[in-house]
Formats: sequence, structure tokens, C-alpha cells
Amino acid sequence: MKQKKSCSNCIKGAAVLVNNDILCREKGIVSQDYVCRKHRFNPEQKSFKEMNYKCIDCLNFITNSKDNGTQLPIGLCQLFSVREFNGKEKNACSKFVKKPVSQVS
Repeated sequence: MKQKKSCSNCIKGAAVLVNNDILCREKGIVSQDYVCRKHRFNPEQKSFKEMNYKCIDCLNFITNSKDNGTQLPIGLCQLFSVREFNGKEKNACSKFVKKPVSQVS
């Protein structure tokens, strides 16, 4: 299946978390479906479902700082939950934002 060119799957683009636009090295802030002549496909482009991410990998998951004796990643999602849960058991939701490498626990 041929992939459609867009700035969301270009190696020169980075997602802007505030409004879902793309920061392009060539053109600046552009929409996700914009495409320029210098487009280059991102070779590792996979959907989040194919990557099998869990809540623990999301920027919105806040781990509990208390040590509860178990080594489970207990915490809550700052977007959706009010109850704590194990972040390694639940699959990532549609609002998933990958944690930067420096924040991965």
C-alpha cells in the first residue's frame, strides 16, 4: 500500500503538542497534511497500535511517587482517570504522546 506524502510522516517534521501542527525544518509551522517538494518519508513510521505502547510510555501518565512495596508502575492518567492503575497493563489511548527519551523510567 502506497503511503500518502504529508508533513506528519516526513523526517524533517516534528509534532507540535499544543495544536497538532508540524514544525518543519524547511517551512516552519505547517498543518499535518501539508507537503512540500523536499518531503522525505520517515523510514520507521509505524502506527501506535503496531508499536503496542502502554500507558506507562505516555507523557500524560503520572507515576505514584510513594513506594508501595511492589515494583509495579502504579499511577494515573492526567487526562482521563481519577483512580490509580498499573501503567504496564493498559494499552495506550488515542491521546497518546510518547515520553521524551530523558523521561523514560
